[in-house]
Amino acid sequence: MKSAQAAQGRSPANGHSTAAVIVDELRGAILRNQLRGGERLRQDAIATQFGVSQMIVREAFKQLSAEGFLKAEPRRGVSVAVLSADEAWEVTQLRALLECQALRWAIPNMLRADFVRCARILDELDAADTVDARILLNAQFHECLYAPAHRERTLALINNLRLNFERYLRYTWEETHHLEQSQAEHRQILNLCELRDVERACDALRKHVLATGDLLVDSLRGLGNGLKEAGTGSAL
Repeated sequence: MKSAQAAQGRSPANGHSTAAVIVDELRGAILRNQLRGGERLRQDAIATQFGVSQMIVREAFKQLSAEGFLKAEPRRGVSVAVLSADEAWEVTQLRALLECQALRWAIPNMLRADFVRCARILDELDAADTVDARILLNAQFHECLYAPAHRERTLALINNLRLNFERYLRYTWEETHHLEQSQAEHRQILNLCELRDVERACDALRKHVLATGDLLVDSLRGLGNGLKEAGTGSAL
């Protein structure tokens, strides 16, 4: 995880922008499992590490707590949120609802250029050989599918849910080698979008989201209270 040099070098002088840099750094460390579930974060230590005031760190902690990456408890401070089967199930259900609705809105507005771009992203995803590349390309594919909906609030909610789900996906794909199946489902969804078959495309997407979520929930329940996250994997 980067420290004071990154915060000072990337952010303007105002506190909000500096807090945003710290949010990005801490979020990235959590997603890469450099900060593990249950690990406590001391406000004064983070402030020293980044060379900023504790007030700025408090602002960063507040945002990350709202995003679901940190958990704040009275008199116990802040810790990295622990992944649970119940949370994975809830996020999966929300994703299925929102992403299918976004796709339903998007399909009538899709242009040939959208289909070409989505197909190109899937080809790049097939060839990707790092965790970060796969996660990035996966996110780009889904964003490309939903962007023609032109529903900014819905798209923002989807992005937040997918970001929170990323830690789960790293674990799922590391343990189950789910990439091949996921890519086959991606291509099926894209083909149905090209056919303008809204109902079948949304049904395929719903099954795609729920199947991966169910796989993860089963894995988490088997592990009990915590998740032993791996450093490699990929996204749905």
